[in-house]
Amino acid sequence: MSLSRKLMVHVLLVLMLFVGVSSAAAAPAADHQVVTGSASFTIPAGQCPELPAGVSVSGSGESVAIINTHTLADGSTETRITNVIKGIATDSNGGVHTFVYQNYSVDTALLSGTHSISMNDTFVLNGPGPHYSIGFNWRWTYTESYWPPQDNWEQISTRGDIFACDPL
Repeated sequence: MSLSRKLMVHVLLVLMLFVGVSSAAAAPAADHQVVTGSASFTIPAGQCPELPAGVSVSGSGESVAIINTHTLADGSTETRITNVIKGIATDSNGGVHTFVYQNYSVDTALLSGTHSISMNDTFVLNGPGPHYSIGFNWRWTYTESYWPPQDNWEQISTRGDIFACDPL
């Protein structure tokens, strides 16, 4: 291959790379993560009215969180998180339970520094003795700490005592 043809091939490769980088740079930034790990909880006796008097529950399980973040056309950032935790729990009477925790949230970080969040959250404990299912579908805004909800809090639906009985 002649020197001019080799040079032409390299120039074409560089141009193709430049076009690919330019179009990628023009597209909104996106990030996809899958985070796995373990999670554990304890609900002390007397904390959750869904549990019988004097009964505590401790559990552990495996967590999978899928996190997708992208930049919107106006420059704000949207983060969507789906988190599922499944595991085994034991109550203070020796009962063995399964539990499933599910949380789906969409958090939009506006350029002003304010965040708008929408969250669906469910915790289900199944087994002998204590059994309960709690959850919520809420929206709110925040500027510093997202939990507990404070600003513009819209409780679309709530099932159970979230603050006392949702351990994850």
